[in-house]
Amino acid sequence: MHASIYIVFFVVAGLTAAVLLVSLSIIVVSPITRGAMFHPSARVRVKTALDNLPMEAGQYMIDLGCGDGRVIRQAARRYGVRCRGYEINPLMFSIAWLLSLGRRGVTVRCSNFWKVDMGEADVLFCYLFPDIMPELAKKLEGELRPGTRVVSCNFTLPGWKPVRTVHPSGTMHDDPIYFYEVGRC
Repeated sequence: MHASIYIVFFVVAGLTAAVLLVSLSIIVVSPITRGAMFHPSARVRVKTALDNLPMEAGQYMIDLGCGDGRVIRQAARRYGVRCRGYEINPLMFSIAWLLSLGRRGVTVRCSNFWKVDMGEADVLFCYLFPDIMPELAKKLEGELRPGTRVVSCNFTLPGWKPVRTVHPSGTMHDDPIYFYEVGRC
């Protein structure tokens, strides 16, 4: 009987510590993220995005707010592209970094993507909150080369015209994925 009480205590304590760690990691970066939290991209969404985004080995893909890094890991494995993810949440960065260890062509940076020049990207992927999309659109207009492809999940880049919009099958809310090409927006 005593052993089961200790087990329950340690499970509850572990879960409580995990919740506190997640909460703290969100609070620490909230002035920059404006309250945005990690929301994992569903497998069907990642697969659909990559199915509609053919890339060639050696191209360079950036994922803004990469979370656990699943998009860059899949893109690197599928196409042989070089990928870099930017994640400012220290907990999510740590998870992405650990899951990406030893993956060829995949790097993750714990830094604020607003301070990074995106000009070398061939492809840029984002799944960000709508309140920052106007500011992001301006940043990308000033930094990306003509022909650079941009993928945005759920939310449009204001002032940009998508070259294609896809709705992944099997998603709960039929949320769109927008595909853009700089110079065609």
